[in-house]
Amino acid sequence: MHRVPSDRVSAPQLPPPPGVPGWTAPAAPVAPPRSGSLLDRPPWRQGRPGWALLHVAIALGIATVAFLVSVILGMIGRTQTQMDNADDGPVAIGTFLVIGASIVGWFLFAYLDRSLGRRWVLFGLLVGGSCVVAAILFSVASA
Repeated sequence: MHRVPSDRVSAPQLPPPPGVPGWTAPAAPVAPPRSGSLLDRPPWRQGRPGWALLHVAIALGIATVAFLVSVILGMIGRTQTQMDNADDGPVAIGTFLVIGASIVGWFLFAYLDRSLGRRWVLFGLLVGGSCVVAAILFSVASA
C-alpha cells in the first residue's frame, strides 16, 4: 500500500460564510411547468391505436355490465308476459344510451386531462346516470 505524504494532502476550500458579498442563497428547486403533453401521460393514456382498441374493448365490457344492470333494475316486479310484450322503442333508446354513455365515459376517463378523482366522478355520473335512465325506460316499456 502506497501512502501519500501528509504535506501534499490539503482540505478543500470552504465556502464563504453567509452575509458576505460572495455568498448567495441556494436556489429553490423550481418544478417544471406542466405542459399537458400527451407524452407526459402513462402509455395507456396517450391514444396510440393499440391502446385505443383495448379501450374500446373495455368500454364494451362496461356497457354490457351496465346494460344487464339496467335490464335487471327495469324489470323488477314485471311478469314474463310483460317483458315479452315490451315496446321496442324505449328498450332500443335505453340500450343505445347505455352503450354510448359507457363508451364515452370510459374514453373520457382514459384521455381527459384532469385529476383521477374528477375522472372517476365523471365516469360514474355518465354510466350510472345512463343505467338509471335506461332502467326507467325499460320499466316504462314493459308496463
